[in-house]
Amino acid sequence: MGPGLLGYVIRRLLWAIPVLIAVSFIVFSILRLAPGDPVDSLLGQRYDEEAAARLRAKYGYDQPLLQQYTTYMSNLVRGDLGVSTRHQDFRVGEVIWPKIKVSSKLGAIALFLTFFLGIPIGVYAALARGTFLDPLTISFWLLLDAIPSFVIIPVAQFVLALKLGLVGLAWEGVTSPNAILPVLIMSLPGVAGVARFMRASVISVMHEDYIRTARAKGLKERTVVITHITRNAMLPMVTVVGLSLPGITAGALFVEQFFGIPGIAREALASVLAPDFDVLLALVLFGSTLFVIANILVDVSYAIIDPRVRVGAARG
Repeated sequence: MGPGLLGYVIRRLLWAIPVLIAVSFIVFSILRLAPGDPVDSLLGQRYDEEAAARLRAKYGYDQPLLQQYTTYMSNLVRGDLGVSTRHQDFRVGEVIWPKIKVSSKLGAIALFLTFFLGIPIGVYAALARGTFLDPLTISFWLLLDAIPSFVIIPVAQFVLALKLGLVGLAWEGVTSPNAILPVLIMSLPGVAGVARFMRASVISVMHEDYIRTARAKGLKERTVVITHITRNAMLPMVTVVGLSLPGITAGALFVEQFFGIPGIAREALASVLAPDFDVLLALVLFGSTLFVIANILVDVSYAIIDPRVRVGAARG
């Protein structure tokens, strides 16, 4: 990494700090100023003004907004994400990290499968442009993408689990055979988007002068496709891959609900309904941080892959 690129990365990281602080303050203010609070949910029908006042004092909800925010940020700097009211005073880290780990394992496998299938399918569709195979291939994957997950999940469970007995219904962990069905349902609908993007990228590269030059030199078509067309068409795909990485930790709500997976998407929904302020804020900050880091990694990857980007960063 050259000095120009290194300086660019440092500037981006420094800019990320005020961005994340602004995000934290906005989300914190929205949660605190919205109607209702965790105390109402905790007490329920046993609501009592005296008990509510004690709980609000315990969690600091009776303090002014800026004081609450300052206290939260000072604790956050020390690595304290707060306390979960819905989980009876468990630390937020104890609540979310195990569930993020489960969702991340499933999400990583599903994302890999999506790009593993989508990239060659997109290349194939681009090479078959002008024939019936091009629209037929893309239309098939668009059909899978168009079916809502809450429709396809029970059908897949009925056919593959109950009728054919290929997989089980009970969740036994990411490494069990029963994880195959959730991974397929999470990954296959996304193939259409990756394939269409890759198809468009390949088509734009196919008309470049260096492709015609490679064919004029007598190179085999397979070499031209793999070495010249696909390799150069992959550069725009770096953005798609990079910006998809934060989604690995987000989980899939319907998949987790139907299969009973103890993932973070179910926890996020329960925290919204509770509400559980500190858990929600921790999830938003975690997702925002990953998104900022992903953007920086995409820019650095472009500079590493394409020297022209590296020169532009150095001049900047």
